[in-house]
Amino acid sequence: MAGKTGWRGQGGLRSLLVVAAVALGVTGCGTLGLSRSLDGNGTMDSQRVDRSFRDDTLVSRLKPVRLRLQNGWQAAPTGSLHPNADLEAHNLDQSMFLIVLGEDRNAVAPGNLEDQANFYLQILKGGFAQVIGNQARTGVERINGFPAVQYEVRGEVSQRPVAYLHTTVEMGDNYYQVVVWTPDDLRVANSEAMRAIAQEFREAQQ
Repeated sequence: MAGKTGWRGQGGLRSLLVVAAVALGVTGCGTLGLSRSLDGNGTMDSQRVDRSFRDDTLVSRLKPVRLRLQNGWQAAPTGSLHPNADLEAHNLDQSMFLIVLGEDRNAVAPGNLEDQANFYLQILKGGFAQVIGNQARTGVERINGFPAVQYEVRGEVSQRPVAYLHTTVEMGDNYYQVVVWTPDDLRVANSEAMRAIAQEFREAQQ
């Protein structure tokens, strides 16, 4: 039985991180053309955390977007979840992970938000060894006022069943993928929290 303990022990966490690299690795490669700047320690740093009395907010250094970090969530080390991510966060206690990938609308094939969402989903599922069940569209049509398309997708990656909540958001001149995932056996328990953290994605304050 692959429960939460099985994921966290004996390299389980490491395997869960590999899930993103395998299933999402081709997403945005080549077409994103993102660059990263070196921080004072000579390491790549694409995000920062703005702290306030009320909450912490993860802010991208590459795109005009941010994400309010709910309780239990914190910034993930840059590049640990995806090499091209604009934002990376995790909730290790609940085995949930999140990345945001932005792409210029001029860099993608002509089409609308629905077309782009389906394109991203095909790339995601192309990284699965096996698709588990059918993808299910949620009722979400907007994320903080911006048009969005959201799907629940399940698949086996690196011999691990994983549940993804994939949201495509059209914001300004960019399409953004907000991708949250968790071990499939925690899908039901984490469903509400996954949807809630996706709703925290928003445009950065100017």
